[in-house]
Amino acid sequence: MSVEPMSVETSVDPTCITLTFPAGPEHIRLARLVASGLVAQLDYGLDDLEDLRIAVDELCALVVAHAQPGTMIEVAFEVTGDEVSVRAQAPAAPGGTVEIDELSRLILLAAVDSHDLVSHEGAIIGRLRKRPAGDDG
Repeated sequence: MSVEPMSVETSVDPTCITLTFPAGPEHIRLARLVASGLVAQLDYGLDDLEDLRIAVDELCALVVAHAQPGTMIEVAFEVTGDEVSVRAQAPAAPGGTVEIDELSRLILLAAVDSHDLVSHEGAIIGRLRKRPAGDDG
C-alpha cells in the first residue's frame, strides 16, 4: 500500500493555509501543529489556543472516522481578522450516516463558536469557527 506524502500549500494570501495528509488518526497531530502556529500570530490567549487545538483534533478525528479508508484529508485554515475558520474534508465512506457523537459534540460546543459535520456530494466535510474569548465583534 503506497501512501501519498503530506503537503502544505500556502496561497498568495498568507492567512489561508491548506494541509493535506493521509486520512488516518496517526496524522491528525499535523493539523493541530498548523493550528497552533497559525494562531500564535493572533491575539489569542493560551486557553483559546488550546481550545482551537482540541477542536481541530476533534474535527479531524470526526472526518477521518467517516472517511473512505486509504484516502487523503484536506484541512484548510483561514484567518479573517481574529477569527479562525477550519474546514476538513475527505472522500466519505460509502453508506455511512454522518453524526457527531455526544462527547465530540460537547467538546466542540465548549471549544469553538460554531461547528458542523455534513456529507455532501461524496465527501465528508467538517467546519468550525473560533474567535478569542471575550471577542463579541
